[in-house]
Amino acid sequence: MLAFKMFYINFAVAEVLIVGGEYNPYIINNSGRVEGVFPEIVRAVFQEFDIDVKFSLMPWKRCEKFIREGRAFAAIPYLHTESRAELFDFSDPVISFYPKFFYKKQAFPNGFEWNSLTDFKPYIIGGVTGYWYEGTFQEKELDVQYVANDKINIKKLMQNRIDFTLIDESVGWYLVNELFPFQDQMDAFAVTKKAESSDAFHLMISRTYQNSKELKQAFNKGLKVIQNNATYHEIIQRYKMSQDYMLH
Repeated sequence: MLAFKMFYINFAVAEVLIVGGEYNPYIINNSGRVEGVFPEIVRAVFQEFDIDVKFSLMPWKRCEKFIREGRAFAAIPYLHTESRAELFDFSDPVISFYPKFFYKKQAFPNGFEWNSLTDFKPYIIGGVTGYWYEGTFQEKELDVQYVANDKINIKKLMQNRIDFTLIDESVGWYLVNELFPFQDQMDAFAVTKKAESSDAFHLMISRTYQNSKELKQAFNKGLKVIQNNATYHEIIQRYKMSQDYMLH
């Protein structure tokens, strides 16, 4: 362990495995190398302890299976929910999350204001299997068509096959820009002013992975270190995310 490191750990860990789904700009698959704001934060945190991080991308349901079986230390990025907390532990909040409903301006030329989720009952919503809202949408009896990822829903929205899709605002605009880079195409999309919720992403941590409790404590300590120096802010700014996403 290098002398200048802020903290010391009393267990031997050279590498941890973390799983996640592609979720630009939080998690980006760059020709096999996992990048994005969240992996960079995680790498910076564990560098405080000279621990290497290996990332593996997979569907969200498989991520949960991996950490439930102790095959990976944690899955990213995940929201804390009561049902998940019954099975997994969570790190301290890492970065803010502002999910909003995207729609086509052509369908709602005067915009769309909503007060409760029941306002969406007359419409078709594009959802992603394994996301936090599945139970709530079912409870509200909304008409939801589930697919494997947000990219599919953005395409379906453009094709007028769904009316709305709920997605973090930064992720939504990132995908719109990636899939429809021409200005007239980008201008076809709009987003509700009101967020569905205001939350934060965490590491969702395995309870059976070796040294998981100690690794969780180390991560939380290291996160505070990079939040108090320039590292955390530099990572978020590098991915051109609003300062509203920063946690201190």
